[in-house]
Amino acid sequence: MNLSRRIRTIGDFVGPNERVADVGADHGILELYLLAKYNNVTIVAIENKKGPYQNLDSQLKAFKNIRLSLSDGIEAVDKTVGTVIIAGMGGLSIKKILNAHPNKVVKLKKFIIDAHRDIPVARKTIVNYGFKIVKEKIVYEEGKFYVINVFEKATEDVKYSDDEFEFGYKIYEDELWPKYKRFLINKNNKTIEKIKDNRDMQDRVLILEKINERLERYGKN
Repeated sequence: MNLSRRIRTIGDFVGPNERVADVGADHGILELYLLAKYNNVTIVAIENKKGPYQNLDSQLKAFKNIRLSLSDGIEAVDKTVGTVIIAGMGGLSIKKILNAHPNKVVKLKKFIIDAHRDIPVARKTIVNYGFKIVKEKIVYEEGKFYVINVFEKATEDVKYSDDEFEFGYKIYEDELWPKYKRFLINKNNKTIEKIKDNRDMQDRVLILEKINERLERYGKN
């Protein structure tokens, strides 16, 4: 199967016998990978647009352990689902999806998240629902960095530092952290260079400089 490293990483965080909902299933590539990996996984593949949903239908309708849903967010998630995957959207969208159905969120056991921007928002939102961060993995593919987050229901109160929310929980242990850190610092420096002469943006410049200082220190103390 011709599978991206990002999708494979997401799928490898799913275990056998898990009951999964994939929000924004698109072409169903993740579903096909999970079916190839486990014969006992059950999946709710969710899409909110008719075009992608029709793609899902043509790809996956023959598989008895996949249920397709044309719906928004986790609206179609029921009590049979323990794990929710949300990949390929921003943290603000993930926050909106979860806050639309808080009673469903608190009954879940696990989240696998691939937020392509505003990652700290996704982390904070899920932790505030009583989950803990159990794993974060950096993936580099086709010139882009992705951070895959895994959360599980917490049995005790868990506190995270501002740096853990902002950059990732123990993410400095990942072999790609030095390259990812340098990417983030360079990205901030490019923004600083663009706005440094704008008087109205001086507060933003200071914030980005402080973030870069924190990035340099993170994991060293």
